[in-house]
Amino acid sequence: MQIKLTIAAVIGALVVVPSFATDPTPAERKTVTSKNYVDTQVGTRQPKIPVAGTNTSNAGTSVVMYTGTAGTIGERGIYSDSSSYTAGSDANKLVTAGALDYKATHLPTMDTSKLTCSNPPDCTLWTIDDQTVYGTGNSNNNGGN
Repeated sequence: MQIKLTIAAVIGALVVVPSFATDPTPAERKTVTSKNYVDTQVGTRQPKIPVAGTNTSNAGTSVVMYTGTAGTIGERGIYSDSSSYTAGSDANKLVTAGALDYKATHLPTMDTSKLTCSNPPDCTLWTIDDQTVYGTGNSNNNGGN
């Protein structure tokens, strides 16, 4: 009997105690907005990134970059054509790994010889060894091709 009375008292207390709601904060209130309000809020957002070629003379595939001016993006072209290179239009482009790999594996080589010391540390005797180096056979142009 004691247990039934305790359960009844708890249930009665829950039914009798009123619940109170708090006033919602302005952020929690749901209100209908006007078109003008929406347009004004959208205007404060970051603008869309323009299509390729908008910020550079090299239209096409490019990378978006930061600039020193807030809200303005920069653009850098991507060099991926390993078969041809034009200094005027390709010099400032970023190089892809594929184009770099092709050029690195197709560097011109030439055969030459080197002197190797045969009796260190005196080096009074030398051996001439053949070797292959990267470069061209034109040694008259101070930097090679």
